[in-house]
Amino acid sequence: MTKADSIPSPASGGGGGTPARNRVRTIALIVAAAVVVALVVIGLVLAGARGAATNGGGQGDAANLVPGASGSPAPPSPSASSSNGKDEGGSDGTATPKVDPRYGAEVAQTVKQDVDAKLSGGLTAKVVSVEADDAKAVRAGETAGDAVKVTISLTNGTGRDVSLSQLSVNAYYGGKATPAVSLTDGAKPLVGALANGATASGVYLYTVPKAQQDSTVITMTDAAGSPVTVFK
Repeated sequence: MTKADSIPSPASGGGGGTPARNRVRTIALIVAAAVVVALVVIGLVLAGARGAATNGGGQGDAANLVPGASGSPAPPSPSASSSNGKDEGGSDGTATPKVDPRYGAEVAQTVKQDVDAKLSGGLTAKVVSVEADDAKAVRAGETAGDAVKVTISLTNGTGRDVSLSQLSVNAYYGGKATPAVSLTDGAKPLVGALANGATASGVYLYTVPKAQQDSTVITMTDAAGSPVTVFK
């Protein structure tokens, strides 16, 4: 055998098979690396999708927690009536009467003494006259002397008979609205019931110093606890 015959050919099953195995190994490593890269890429994509979903959910929760945020209802704004607390006027828009400390009662209206005015209970009243008088002391607590005699008239246009048991007539005088003491000497207060459509007159006497009789103010109401009408 010659020297050339002793060298194995690459195609033979001898040591010439090593390069082929190396190529197979290389291809396997490349494929494995490609699989790993693909798995990494897929993992990153899935992680990004989960993160986006988590962020979206968080924003939704924040929107529900923050008033005025998108997707959440705005808190109701207070109405004009509630912002004012208690209603300052009546349901018809008129001002609610307030207690006048001078008279110790709410004042429905203030009118001149010779003007017809409807009282809170529905009767129509007028101060016919306020005259100087010299009264006598008849009962305990009364003081004889300077007084005013007040004549009033009441007209019932309510459509029904009205009891006068709740009629209240009072007098005040001076800049501080000093209450005048009522007198019985010569007084003829209205009592009983006033028939529908009827008019009746009454006389009331009060102790008022002569120098302040021109400042006399009369208040009237025909329903207990109701606002008074002031006649000046």
